[in-house]
Amino acid sequence: MKKFLLTGLFLLLALALVFPAGKTEKATIKEGKILLGFSHVAMNCPYYLAMDKAAKDTAAEHGADIIVLNAEEDISKQISDIESLLVKGVDALIVNSTTEYGTMPVIKKAKSMGVPVVAIDRNLYGDYLAYVGIDQWKAGQLQGEYISKELLPNGGNILMIIGDPGCPASIGRGNGMLDVLEKSGKDYKVLATYKASYNQMLGMQKMEEGIAAFGDKIDLVYCANDSMALGALAALREAGMTDVLVCGIDGQKEAYEEIRKGGQYKSTVINNPTEITTKAVDLLIDYLANGKEPEERDVITGTILVTKDNVDQYYDPNSVF
Repeated sequence: MKKFLLTGLFLLLALALVFPAGKTEKATIKEGKILLGFSHVAMNCPYYLAMDKAAKDTAAEHGADIIVLNAEEDISKQISDIESLLVKGVDALIVNSTTEYGTMPVIKKAKSMGVPVVAIDRNLYGDYLAYVGIDQWKAGQLQGEYISKELLPNGGNILMIIGDPGCPASIGRGNGMLDVLEKSGKDYKVLATYKASYNQMLGMQKMEEGIAAFGDKIDLVYCANDSMALGALAALREAGMTDVLVCGIDGQKEAYEEIRKGGQYKSTVINNPTEITTKAVDLLIDYLANGKEPEERDVITGTILVTKDNVDQYYDPNSVF
């Protein structure tokens, strides 16, 4: 009896050392190694690069492998990329889809093969486990309310720079903002809408085109992300148009720095790439290792308006993004 009691005591002590109280371990698969696939829409801006880093870092923390493929904003390439990931035998997929509906057939194929899918950053049509990201429409609404109440309370002329016309993020961020302006009853006019693929240099180029076309008619530039907004800001400064207001979305560190200066860059909306990507990987690993499904299909993060009044609360000079 003493021998059995001693054996049990040693076992309990060993377990206590391996799993100390209060410590939460990353979920890992018990046999074999998890292989994740990440079909990324593009790698042409700091936001997407931060997502790529977070995906690889978080997978490594779980002891999993991950393959990241860049669709380069081409829906045909993205479909081919996902097909390739399925052939490689991935256990689960993260998809940042070029368009909401374009990947539907291959998402159905993944489902039929028993491969769970998490949509990230952009809403996805199809049978997926969860969407992880901000509320894109709400992000636009927040900016619309700030523009109509604080920046241009009496109406004005707006130039829009979007990422991609078919992208769920651009659709939500743009139409959410416009919906608020239309319901305000004030006189707002959209002078033009330019596509700049969420890229800073393209944002600068499109802003130069806008300046050439509309000049001093422009009161405010609304961009679907901060990278394009920073490009637009550079073009405006080069043209000496320092009274034109600028708004973006994503919460990029450089945008926070401009907002803190109190100049013409007025607002952004938090869309933390590290947070949403980490959550997406954690969710998939937990599902694969433990069979745990997310409590909600839409895992909404952040979506907070940042202005000069609260920017110091969110600015981190050491942030990756």
